Amino acid sequence: MANILICDLPWKGKKYAGRTGMRWAHTSNKEPVVSFRPFPFYLATTAAVLENGGHRVMILDALAERLDDETFFKRAVDFQPDFILAEVHTPSYNNDRFYFAELKKATGAKNIFVGPHPTAMPEQVIKENPGVADFVVISEYDFLALDIAEGRVGEGIVKQHEVTDINKIPWPARHLFKMNLYNEVFCREYPNIQLMGSRGCPFMCTYCNVFTMNNFTRKQRTREPKDIWDEAEFVVAKHKPKELYFDDDIINATPKWFDAFLQEKIDRGIDIPFTCMGHVNISEQLLEKMKQANCVGWKLGIESTDDNVLRTLRKGTNHAIQMRTLGKCKELGIKCHLNFCIGLPGDTEETVKKTLEFAESWGDHYQVSIAAPLPGTELFEAALKNSWIQEINWDEFDGMEDAIIQYPHLPIDTLKKLAMRGQSNTYKKTLLTGEWKKYVKMIYNERGVTGVAKLVFIRGPGITKEILFSRSAD
Repeated sequence: MANILICDLPWKGKKYAGRTGMRWAHTSNKEPVVSFRPFPFYLATTAAVLENGGHRVMILDALAERLDDETFFKRAVDFQPDFILAEVHTPSYNNDRFYFAELKKATGAKNIFVGPHPTAMPEQVIKENPGVADFVVISEYDFLALDIAEGRVGEGIVKQHEVTDINKIPWPARHLFKMNLYNEVFCREYPNIQLMGSRGCPFMCTYCNVFTMNNFTRKQRTREPKDIWDEAEFVVAKHKPKELYFDDDIINATPKWFDAFLQEKIDRGIDIPFTCMGHVNISEQLLEKMKQANCVGWKLGIESTDDNVLRTLRKGTNHAIQMRTLGKCKELGIKCHLNFCIGLPGDTEETVKKTLEFAESWGDHYQVSIAAPLPGTELFEAALKNSWIQEINWDEFDGMEDAIIQYPHLPIDTLKKLAMRGQSNTYKKTLLTGEWKKYVKMIYNERGVTGVAKLVFIRGPGITKEILFSRSAD
């Protein structure tokens, strides 16, 4: 039996940081308005596989628990791990190398690098971390972690020979996590519980690295609907959430399966509301069935409203489809959170401004990020080929405040200003639509009067300043 420490490592010097469980790892020097923390499914299913194999597992989620370094290292050392596993993402790569090296000094354990950055650049990670990166795992690591712990694979770069049957992956080991710390803020209610009914996406978007963690396949791998709703009923009974959130890469990618998923919930009479992540290209019939199954909202990656940009991205949609779906959602009363990404190939200052105008008019919530050419994507290769990247500093690849791609026709400073304006206007939208009431309620339910006071007196002045900035920019 081995002792295996599974970590979401600290991210030094940031008031907020998100890595594991997120598609786009990012940080902020601003105090969060409300606690947003996706559940780290890959870590949790890996923990379940290892426990089922008879091993002793401890979860140390430094970001969710907001651990200082002293507490983090003390708990790590006290566990006396034989192996330490943690996800490494591109913008956190330099940070994560540091913590892995310090953990090696403190514990002597074998380090297992997993996640998107080692998956995209395994040889470089091995080369740059001699004596620290004992194992570098490519793509999915649930069962490979068990192979490593039981000595079935040697040190170095490790990869699966065949894609795992998703229905053989156990339910996440939620009992090892402090579940109250995980919150999907798009949900209408807190507490909420996050689930996942599938992995992967068949779409060909050139900027997205999700497929790399799906064993480099462009397909959706779906669980049996019965098993999904068995798990849902279990977590509802155990954790008493007021809402469910399905954090699939694209939940409606396979319409026939999605229809069966919804029908299973309807047939069982499971009335709890849910939200989910999906693709804007969906039939009106499935939207109506979502409403029937008590879907109250979903997240959509709009990215751009310009058809030329969408074609270049191979997004699988166009502006007419966006309008059709959003109009139907409004008719049905399904809330929409829209994600926009500016600075994509084909973007100009004019197309970005039109996209931001659309964001301000549509969507109950929205967010704006700057295109980050993540390793493993076609966008990264295009950026290198066309010299759109002047120099590589992984710390800047978070897409929040830093613009990485330098187009001849779209200067970095212009992109940054547009992104700031777009993100500032999200606060104005929240106030004008009354969505602020939901957030205040969520903060109160999670943190009580102290949380609301923190919102008003710490973040309130900053939000007001950003709203005023957006008005002056207009």
